[in-house]
Amino acid sequence: MPLPIPKPRFLSRFLTRGQSIEAPAPVPPRERQPGPLRVVAITRILDESDIVEPFVRHTAAYASHHIFFDNGSRDGTIEILKALKDEGFGITVLRNAAVSFNEAQFNTMMFRLAADEFSADWVLCLDADEFLDDRAVEEGLNGILERLTEDPSGSSAVLVPLLDYHWTVHDDPNEVVPPLRIQHRTDHIPTRKVFVQGNLADVVIENGSHGASVRDVPVPTIAIPGLRLAHFPQRSPYQLVTKFMRGWAKVLAAGEGEVRRGTSEHYRGSYERFLDRPEQHLRDSVNLTPLTGERLIHDPVAYRGSPIRYTQKMDEPIRCIRNMVGYLDALAQQHGRLIDTVPQARAQTKAWNRAVERVL
Repeated sequence: MPLPIPKPRFLSRFLTRGQSIEAPAPVPPRERQPGPLRVVAITRILDESDIVEPFVRHTAAYASHHIFFDNGSRDGTIEILKALKDEGFGITVLRNAAVSFNEAQFNTMMFRLAADEFSADWVLCLDADEFLDDRAVEEGLNGILERLTEDPSGSSAVLVPLLDYHWTVHDDPNEVVPPLRIQHRTDHIPTRKVFVQGNLADVVIENGSHGASVRDVPVPTIAIPGLRLAHFPQRSPYQLVTKFMRGWAKVLAAGEGEVRRGTSEHYRGSYERFLDRPEQHLRDSVNLTPLTGERLIHDPVAYRGSPIRYTQKMDEPIRCIRNMVGYLDALAQQHGRLIDTVPQARAQTKAWNRAVERVL
């Protein structure tokens, strides 16, 4: 069993109520504390009420504490996390309702919190739709991490491949736990996530948690044979709409520089098609019909979580609208604060609003 981790000092080193969140100053390497392995998971989250409870319960089989960075959820995600915390799970939640893309800074902040406040030996960088799968690892994930920690020449980071699971006609519609409902996957490994030792100094966790660096030098990584993440990115057509529309909108809101860097470029095509022709997605039976599974591999994940208690069956169209309206509201309010606070922004906005274009 992972060692229970003491309650944090409520981020006193990082922020107080209402204070802006900034990256903490560099720190020296931390010596490992004696005792059993301490594993902490970190996750950025936004409107994941259909999957967050089984995700927490499953991940708790590997990690003693879970740090979440909520980006302004409005669909009940926070209420579920509170219920899980009250039940006894080690959970810390930060919140910043950013309407533009700013992943690396917040990923790095969570890593530092895990290392400094929770004395993490290893930090697992996970999204809420990624479930650890160590069925093919004889020692189990924590056994491997323990060995790497004890070996001074061992690697400081592990790179874990993702395997995408897709909804199919074989899914049980009455099963609300995604890794139990969705059991077919591709054989393609499109991307990887990084797990990092907590004693590294000046680590930056990159966008998407696909890698880590120290003073702009990539942290060397190894792969653990058989270890993978079961990825459930597409759980319904409406959840997918929210994902790509809000995902690319955040990149646009971050400015042209983020667009040129290719951030979240995989959302762009779907965003632009939906923007011009939403009916092709919402009324096209191809998009609304589950896959047959013919070209997929049936490979059910071994769910290691306790039974769920707080997740309800979703009205997916309504949830999609609520989530998109929530983002629109946050974006509009932030724009209003910007022009109230920065005179140049108000002047520029007025100039844009005066512009007239003859279209016919």
